[in-house]
Amino acid sequence: MVELLAPAGSYESLRAAVNAGADAVYIGGSRFGARAYADNPDEDALLDGIRYCHLHGKKLYMTVNTLLKEEELEQELYSYLLPYYQAGLDGVIVQDFGVVQYFMERFPQLPVHASTQMTITGCDSVRILQRHGVTRVVPARELSLNEVRQIIEETGIEVETFVHGALCYCYSGQCLFSSMIGGRSGNRGRCAQPCRLPFRREDGERKALGSQSYLLSTKDLCTLELLPEIVGAGIASLKIEGRMKRPEYTAGVVSIYRKYLDRLEQMGGKPKRWKVEPEDLRTLMDLYNRGGFTDGYYHQYNGPEMMSMERPNHFGTEAVRLSEQKKGGWRAEALEALHPGDVLESHDASLELTVKDEVKTGGNLALPKKSIRLNGRKAMVLYRTKSEQLLRSLREAYVEQDQKIKINGALKISAWEPAILELYCGAVRVEVRSEEIAQPAESRPMDAAAARKQMEKTGNTLYAFEQLTVSVEDGLFFPLRALNELRRQGIEALTEKLLGRYARNEHLQHEELDRAELRVDKEHASHRSDGPQLTVSVLTTDQLEAVVQQPEKIAGVYVDLLVAGTGRYQIDVGTLRALVKKTKEVGLFCWLNFPPVFRERDRRLLEQAAMQELLPEFDGFLLHTLDELGYVQLRGRDGQIWIGDDTFYAYNGKASEFLIQEGIGRRTLPAELNFKELLQLCSAQPNGETELVVYGRQALMHSAQCVTKNTSGCTQMPECSYLKDRKRAEFPVVNRCVTCCNTIYNSVPLDLTGCRKEIEALSPDVVRVAFTVESGAETAEILKRLKQWHTDGQAFFAPDGQDGTRGHFRRGVE
Repeated sequence: MVELLAPAGSYESLRAAVNAGADAVYIGGSRFGARAYADNPDEDALLDGIRYCHLHGKKLYMTVNTLLKEEELEQELYSYLLPYYQAGLDGVIVQDFGVVQYFMERFPQLPVHASTQMTITGCDSVRILQRHGVTRVVPARELSLNEVRQIIEETGIEVETFVHGALCYCYSGQCLFSSMIGGRSGNRGRCAQPCRLPFRREDGERKALGSQSYLLSTKDLCTLELLPEIVGAGIASLKIEGRMKRPEYTAGVVSIYRKYLDRLEQMGGKPKRWKVEPEDLRTLMDLYNRGGFTDGYYHQYNGPEMMSMERPNHFGTEAVRLSEQKKGGWRAEALEALHPGDVLESHDASLELTVKDEVKTGGNLALPKKSIRLNGRKAMVLYRTKSEQLLRSLREAYVEQDQKIKINGALKISAWEPAILELYCGAVRVEVRSEEIAQPAESRPMDAAAARKQMEKTGNTLYAFEQLTVSVEDGLFFPLRALNELRRQGIEALTEKLLGRYARNEHLQHEELDRAELRVDKEHASHRSDGPQLTVSVLTTDQLEAVVQQPEKIAGVYVDLLVAGTGRYQIDVGTLRALVKKTKEVGLFCWLNFPPVFRERDRRLLEQAAMQELLPEFDGFLLHTLDELGYVQLRGRDGQIWIGDDTFYAYNGKASEFLIQEGIGRRTLPAELNFKELLQLCSAQPNGETELVVYGRQALMHSAQCVTKNTSGCTQMPECSYLKDRKRAEFPVVNRCVTCCNTIYNSVPLDLTGCRKEIEALSPDVVRVAFTVESGAETAEILKRLKQWHTDGQAFFAPDGQDGTRGHFRRGVE
């Protein structure tokens, strides 16, 4: 059976999920989870949750799916996780490579699942993770069903995919938008969801292209129609998103998916005809939708029909039609049955009200006259955004009462003997005996019916008798209080034995680093006598031309495939070869800058015969994801260096160790750590070369969606447009058509030229200048001035808030 995996943002939601039919629950604790603002349980409540799941025969997976700083990993993680591990935690969902390493060493019996935050897009990354003990992966939500099937068939690993709930606009794990504009990092569980804010698209000349709307807001996922295909692909776990939602939402969604998974099983997994009942879709719409649903990326690469650009939050369902009457006044016709407590809203936020009385479909709804503002329109639809009757029914069925655990039992009461109670739950059996003995009755002897009635009063426990056999010899007296005590002892013994199957009691080796060992070693690396080398990355031929015109003091160039892209998944290899040759002729190293995300079609692009001939001519590769690292591992090194970009997020020494073990020769220091944290990181892992980006617009999002296609149609030609937000900041959007990916860059470039002393203390081997949307002339001027800074320390840009930003170099993330 495929696993139905439900979200829980609180202990109450956990109970609702189990009661509604989930096979497993994923939940965060008080720390290190990707939903820091959920009502996450404390230690005692989460331990209760583990016990609750196990007693019901369900699993609980804990999210440790944020990036951990050095001190958190070495001083806090072990004691945080130990109680849950000992209680039988069924698995952890992890983003950080260092945490994977840590768990393999400190908690060897704990199953580790790779989070979707790792941006797993193919078999190459999975094979690396399998070598490090990962037992399940949650691939990027953008993968097609065929891509997911390929991972399963070629690696044999368990795969978990999302089937319902919110979709991120960006590839998960590749988003710095919230982090850079508001200081709330999604990699630390604090995403502020800037993708749900309004933007106006502008062309390269900053002319408006359309009105302001929610250009980055995706619809919610719903895959009921695709369940036979998804299950048939061999996916092991179907995951529902929604840890920030209320318990009633969890219960409602889980109960409906449970219904259809059970129906699918009854049909043998391969139904001739699969039908989803409209009322069930209606219920899901009532619970939460953003302009309807999308079936996601399983059969579609991208497109405007996947977006909710009119409204970023709950759309509700059409409930009331307001229309102006010829004789004056208004008619408010109910389009569906309404109930007291229902909330109605207009999508322009001009009207919101709560229903007071029952109204049948087609009936008239009484509205306060002062509340109506049609602003010149003749009619308007109100949407129900809260269905009180639905929420109440879900609350009563799944939240306010527990699903009872069925047990069997046998009670035997014999003269001059203790009463004996045997309890069975599945294969688990316990036997308890009373302290009191049964004696001949002087009056009113106990009979089997009375004993049964008393014993079956399991009350507020989690248990209920499915079958109970009772044997009572005639004419005996046995006090009811003794029966109650016997039942209590039996249930306690059964509970203890049921939970004992999950407990881990093995001795764990752990030596916690003393805080003194985490102090920064100011001499962590010998300073290069000639300072760090200077490298440059470019996206366009004009930028590359500007670099090769002044190669002095530059070590090498990262060349993006965009310089030779001619259309969607089309590249002029001849042009690329000529550019590589020209770069190397002026004495520069030339490294290929891999795509931001590496999908199957990207791989096929590189496996063209002409590209395979060209790849050995590069001096190395700038890699961004684990799939790219896995790909170059299969090719062999050919004397080339593999440089890991900051998207590998090596926040801690163990993550750096992971990358070094896998062949990364130079690591780019992460963009979200401040100077002190970077210094501590370099001290914790002094091996291997490091690189620091000192100038350039930082990528905030890489997306399979395309702003151009979604607003004006696909052109299959690379271009740069802009997104202007409500504060008038303008974010460049580059269409990377050569690999069909959109990249959104920060509105201002990173500038660390005023931090020379700190950079000298970090002592990176390389500092990088990253050109993105600059023209050739701008590139030439900026590069000239940056080389002067590199040589004599001359400041380059004005202070923060004007021409550049120091990013997180000073402030860091929470």
